[in-house]
Amino acid sequence: MIWTSLHATGQITMVPPYRQIGEIPATLWKEGIMSRIAAIITMACLCLGNSATADQLRAAPEYVLGVFPHLAPRDIEEVYAPIAHDLSQQVGKPVILASSTSFERFSNNLDLQMYDIAMVQPFDYIRIADQFGYIPLATREEKLSAVLVVRDDSTVEGFKDLRGRHLAMPDETAAVTLLALARLRELGLSSGLDVHITYHRSHISCMQQVMIKEADACASAAPAVRFFERRMNVSLKAVDTSQEIPHTLFAIHPRVPAEHRELIRSRILAWPDSDSGKAILSRGQLTPFIAIRDKDYDIVRSMRP
Repeated sequence: MIWTSLHATGQITMVPPYRQIGEIPATLWKEGIMSRIAAIITMACLCLGNSATADQLRAAPEYVLGVFPHLAPRDIEEVYAPIAHDLSQQVGKPVILASSTSFERFSNNLDLQMYDIAMVQPFDYIRIADQFGYIPLATREEKLSAVLVVRDDSTVEGFKDLRGRHLAMPDETAAVTLLALARLRELGLSSGLDVHITYHRSHISCMQQVMIKEADACASAAPAVRFFERRMNVSLKAVDTSQEIPHTLFAIHPRVPAEHRELIRSRILAWPDSDSGKAILSRGQLTPFIAIRDKDYDIVRSMRP
């Protein structure tokens, strides 16, 4: 599925054919104008001839910002489309916002190196850094852990209380899922035997299971919890956390010129210093970003399944 944007000029701008790999919802920001009117094109499959070559991607007139599908598509657009626009202004080049409907499809697109800039979870980062040379730009100021959230009236006080209960989690490959499973193993609790676990398409879907009382608890991440509570005007109780690791991060493909890499990094780090940047952070309930080094993710490499 491809999303295209209809701008105030009436012109429909589409994701170039050589970028159309798999299922990639995308929004192109141009001249600060974005309409929420979208044309949805369903693609059954794409022939090999449409696949991008390294030379095509290097010479492309646009950059693609890929965001892992931790939120629902409309929420990813709400939070990250302004970021794509902001970065586009910095580099003087259109930036297309892209994501996918599943972690698996997004991961496949990462392996195809379709994203020039990527907002990824730590376990995906170490893979694309080690295999394709992606460079870390900035990570969230806070650490990442699996945050166990329950309803206010719940008697669950931590991961230790989940025996015989239903735990909802995002996709099986999500960082918080891997962290939560590791915590359960530390406590001697077996997935599927001691704890009934279900996986869902996003953090939002996971927390919705708790709110409708289909699940006793959800393992999510602090920014997603804040976003969900603000969006739904509800309150969840955070009762426990897993081990902490460096957070999700912006990474960039080495084909992006060094000058643009530095412009993008500097802009991300400077968001707390301007009203427009503060609005970007507030919209996604994001804490400020800080510089990060590849070796800071060695702890994640040591946890790799």
